[in-house]
Amino acid sequence: MTLWQCYLQGWKKYVDFRGCATRKEFWTFALGNLLIIILLTMGVSFLFALAGNPYSIFYAGVAYTLFALATALPLLAVGIRRMHDINRSGWWFGGVYLAGIVSRLLNTILMQYASPETYVWMKITLGIVLGWIPLLVMIFLCCQKSRPAPQTQSRIVE
Repeated sequence: MTLWQCYLQGWKKYVDFRGCATRKEFWTFALGNLLIIILLTMGVSFLFALAGNPYSIFYAGVAYTLFALATALPLLAVGIRRMHDINRSGWWFGGVYLAGIVSRLLNTILMQYASPETYVWMKITLGIVLGWIPLLVMIFLCCQKSRPAPQTQSRIVE
């Protein structure tokens, strides 16, 4: 498949959580969306700044948020299919999403009840434990070669 076909495959199967996705398909989709989101936010910010609008960064943030929301489900689907390709459960990829949600929830609780010093240290700890570690594990897993499904031995007893 060409790069364009791999990228479109992610959009065509945006809610298909079964099957497999190759390394090329996953990385083309993920890095293609990253490139688009960078160009989109820079373009929106530049155009509004060129027009003299003092809120150009705000509009770039809105564009970023809308595109990130639009690509969240397709990226989750292609990530889960990638996990299936290396014979892992899709929950490995879904865990990164869940870790982000848990981190935001704990951050909100800390903001309300922790002292400023505790909040700073816990925010750093949460960022490492629930942010960077799951992300690095996912990058490692998504870079692995495809693995064929294990062969099961079946015995016919007569």
